[in-house]
Amino acid sequence: MDLPRDTARHGGGEQLARAAVAVFLLLSMLTLSFGLGWAVHGLISDDAAPAAQQPGGNAAASRDTVGAAIIDEIVNLLETRYVDKAALDPETLRQAAIDGIIRSLNDSHTEYLTPAELQAGALNLSSSYDGIGATVSDRGGAITIVAPFRDSPAEKAGIRPGDIILEVDGVSTEGWTQTQAVQVIRGPSGTQVTLKVKHTDGTIETITITRGNIPLESVFLEPNLEVIPGESGTKLVDRNGNEVTDVAYVAITQFHDRTLDELRTKLKDVESKGYKGLIVDVRGNPGGLLQATVDVVDEFLNQGVILSEVDADGRTQSWSARRGGILTNIPVVILQDQGSASGAEVFAAALRDNGRATIIGTRSFGKGTVNQLQELKSCGDPKGCGALYISVGRWLTPRGDQIEGLGVKPDIEVPMTYDDYVAQGDIQLFRAIDLLRGN
Repeated sequence: MDLPRDTARHGGGEQLARAAVAVFLLLSMLTLSFGLGWAVHGLISDDAAPAAQQPGGNAAASRDTVGAAIIDEIVNLLETRYVDKAALDPETLRQAAIDGIIRSLNDSHTEYLTPAELQAGALNLSSSYDGIGATVSDRGGAITIVAPFRDSPAEKAGIRPGDIILEVDGVSTEGWTQTQAVQVIRGPSGTQVTLKVKHTDGTIETITITRGNIPLESVFLEPNLEVIPGESGTKLVDRNGNEVTDVAYVAITQFHDRTLDELRTKLKDVESKGYKGLIVDVRGNPGGLLQATVDVVDEFLNQGVILSEVDADGRTQSWSARRGGILTNIPVVILQDQGSASGAEVFAAALRDNGRATIIGTRSFGKGTVNQLQELKSCGDPKGCGALYISVGRWLTPRGDQIEGLGVKPDIEVPMTYDDYVAQGDIQLFRAIDLLRGN
């Protein structure tokens, strides 16, 4: 689930867990939208424009009327003739109808949010939040960890990218949406939540996590993983264990409203230091704000399309780079994995398609849906009607490739399992260092 999208700038046109040693959703958000995904949602839009009206005029209205009449008739028959009237609950019937419509779309990014979920801040964005520090997705019908955040309670407790959450506090997650998962898993700092998870190696483990306040720092100069487990600490080293001083490294764990400032502060003089290149690590990065992503990409490009959006009517809008970035000349290698989603995918594809970077790792998550939150107002309930979190478009890479469901394919495929990492170290990072050194 990703972070909500902020106001778009119109133009011309985390990671494998450090727990591997011992890849929304901010659990306060749906990222897992562009994701945070942490929900994961992907790039969420806060555009104020209403959804496009359905063409067809009176014919469309007539079809809507017929559909509503059929539903009303079914409910009336149930209320008057159904043998077990005690089983009929108006709220349950309404929710079932809504769920049926949403599920028929086969789109994990579109969902209905109840008034209670909205009030609880399921889509709230702030500089920190209380929770376990992980992004989740309901893709594939199961609540799945996209990535735990760096140094988060989730990571420290042993949560890994790809873990399937089977139970939360003893309650099965079967049939849950990511929104429901977020509502239950998040909670006040200092409280505990117990997750029964199935790891990617098939083992099942019950993990109790003490929630904390999760700060949203997003740019780090230390490797996401200890490069050689138990040996290298926070140092950047090569495959021989030698400290690397000729190649720069930065990890971007998400894209939020302070990411650009963090990047400029920490990398402002990188190009003047004579490095052979820069490794940008977006493994486990679930995405974030659209504007933040565009602005960060802009620091690497002097020109070119960053991304395009195709809306429901087939119209295309593009965002283009402006001159003047701080990282427009240094050679770049991007590290990505299956936990790189939404904004991270846009970032990687934009630099690759514009000839500014080589991508190493594995195919990314595949979250390329543009989402908007549309408040519902016609139910007549003074408590509110909730909202529809609706997919309204698709993100395309600069060369026109779709991200949704496909992800971004690396230029150099370097798979890395947990066992690979323990036995050989961070082989994806080693390959990036070798490439920048000309090996």
